[in-house]
Amino acid sequence: MKKVMKAAVAAGAAGALLLGGVGTLALWNADANVNAGTVTTGHLTMTTDAAEGVWTETSEGVEPESAAFNPLTDRMVPGDVLTFKQNVIIGASGKNLKALLSETGLTGGTVLPAEVTVALAVDDSDAGVSQDEDTGVITFGAAAEYTVPVTVTVTFSDSAVGTMNTAVDLGALTLTLNQVR
Repeated sequence: MKKVMKAAVAAGAAGALLLGGVGTLALWNADANVNAGTVTTGHLTMTTDAAEGVWTETSEGVEPESAAFNPLTDRMVPGDVLTFKQNVIIGASGKNLKALLSETGLTGGTVLPAEVTVALAVDDSDAGVSQDEDTGVITFGAAAEYTVPVTVTVTFSDSAVGTMNTAVDLGALTLTLNQVR
C-alpha cells in the first residue's frame, strides 16, 4: 500500500506541476502612463460668398463672347450654352484632406429635359488648392479658408425636339462637397 500511495502522491505532484504551466507565470512586469497629448479632428465646410452668382451665354458664335444672360427674361434655344459662375468658400483643416465637389439635384428626366446637360468646373487657381484633372479630386494645403470659383455649364442640345416653351428648373441645383480622403 505504501508503494501505491507514494506513486499516487508523485503522480499528483507531477500533474500539479504540469497544470501550473498553463496558468499565470511569475515573471516580472511593469506599466507606465504615456503623455501622448491630444488629437483634434479637422473640418470641411462650404458656403457661397456674399456676391450673387452671374449667368452668361457662352454659346459658340455669340458676340460678345460672354454675353450677359438674365434667366428671368432671356430664353434658351437649341444650341445655347449658358454658364453660371459663383465663388464658394471652403474651410479645410486636416492633414491629407481631399474632397470632391459635385452638383446634385439636377439629374435629368424629372427636373431637366433630356436635351439639357449640366457640367461643373472648379477653378483651382487659389494658392493651396489643387484639383486632379482626371478624377476631379481637390487637395488642400494648409488649414485655411479658400475662395474657389466654380462654373456650372448648362448646354441645350442643338438637336432638341419638342422642347419649346419648356421651363428648365435650375432651382434644385446644389453644390455638394464630399471628403474622399
